[in-house]
Amino acid sequence: MSGAHVTNLESLERFRSSLVLFLERANLILDEVGEEVKRTRIWLQTEQRLKLALEMKRIHRELEMLEAELFSARLSDLAQKKTGVQMLVNQKRRETRELEETQRKVAGWLRGYDSIVETEAKKVEKLRHHLDTDMVRAVTYLKEAILQLNAYSSGGEV
Repeated sequence: MSGAHVTNLESLERFRSSLVLFLERANLILDEVGEEVKRTRIWLQTEQRLKLALEMKRIHRELEMLEAELFSARLSDLAQKKTGVQMLVNQKRRETRELEETQRKVAGWLRGYDSIVETEAKKVEKLRHHLDTDMVRAVTYLKEAILQLNAYSSGGEV
């Protein structure tokens, strides 16, 4: 029976070290992805809704003031002032409609969040499971192989 000629275990050790570094970096990135998914949900549920509600209140207040000013201008029959205020009222109404549309979009994004984003996030968790199980086993296997090859090459017992 002929023996194997083991010459360079350093390459195998470098590969194992690179694999360990890759796993650490990949886990950090997967952690970031998970956190970003959570932050986005919170942003949609709280921050964005609150911001839009406050903006809507502000626009409604401004619209009420402009409509009161328009009413006063109509009563006093100031045509120039009435036209300028009417334009501002129309602009505020457009802003209100645009903001309502944005609120509907945010609500739609939130409704579809589970079916779209969480579905993709589950794929990330499957990758994490693969890294945490199969790749950790691969690192362990490489470590054992290096030890056995080192023992073999030095003439010791396997």
